[in-house]
Amino acid sequence: MLFKIFDWIYTKSFFGMFQKLPRRFVKFLFVGAVNTLFGYSMYALFVTFGFIPSTALLISYILGVFWNFKTTGSIVFRNKDNKLIFKFFISYVFTYYVNNISLNFLIDNLHMNKYLAEAIVVPPVAVLSFVIFKTFIFVEKK
Repeated sequence: MLFKIFDWIYTKSFFGMFQKLPRRFVKFLFVGAVNTLFGYSMYALFVTFGFIPSTALLISYILGVFWNFKTTGSIVFRNKDNKLIFKFFISYVFTYYVNNISLNFLIDNLHMNKYLAEAIVVPPVAVLSFVIFKTFIFVEKK
């Protein structure tokens, strides 16, 4: 079912605009949207419960790393090698710091709303994640 939805999005939605992008990147965006919805929901939930944004972000990253490893690895990169989890985790540590520095900059320096700030930071961090995953973790064997 999920693959049928993806195929429809890739070929028919937005007048087929996604077909101009590499299929793997569109899969990453699709799977990433589901993963991001989970992560952002956790972030918002913990902020609502009174956690400071950095702590809420850390908890949401920890909760998401295992789920995201399985979905991104198997669906996007067709790689189920569990030995890559350490590299994946390290990439998440790196993107967490990039995300956290950006988030704090927007909140502390630009006095942006905590929820809006994270919503703005998510897209560029997602692109950074894709590049890291493709280049360093789920590398295709030639």
